[in-house]
Amino acid sequence: MKIRNILVTLFAIGTIFAAANNKKSVAPVEHFDVSTLVFIEEEKDLGLGFDTTQYLPENFDPYSGEFSLEAINFMDACDEIELGFDTSEYLPEGFDPYIQ
Repeated sequence: MKIRNILVTLFAIGTIFAAANNKKSVAPVEHFDVSTLVFIEEEKDLGLGFDTTQYLPENFDPYSGEFSLEAINFMDACDEIELGFDTSEYLPEGFDPYIQ
């Protein structure tokens, strides 16, 4: 029984080493130029259900490339929320939720 286990173990180890040492020939690497690829883009009509020209400026071009965050007028229309009680009783002294 012991001899059989030893032989099976030796056979398994020998098989593993033989598989690990079996060097396959490596095919030469072909250089691939990505710029030769032809990309096919399918144009999809989004069909928004309304005419967008009524809402955009004249001669609007979304791909003109000139974009500035300063050009966006941000309006924060936040109304004061009245909870109906004084929160200072429940918060620490000098509490500021915007300071970490």
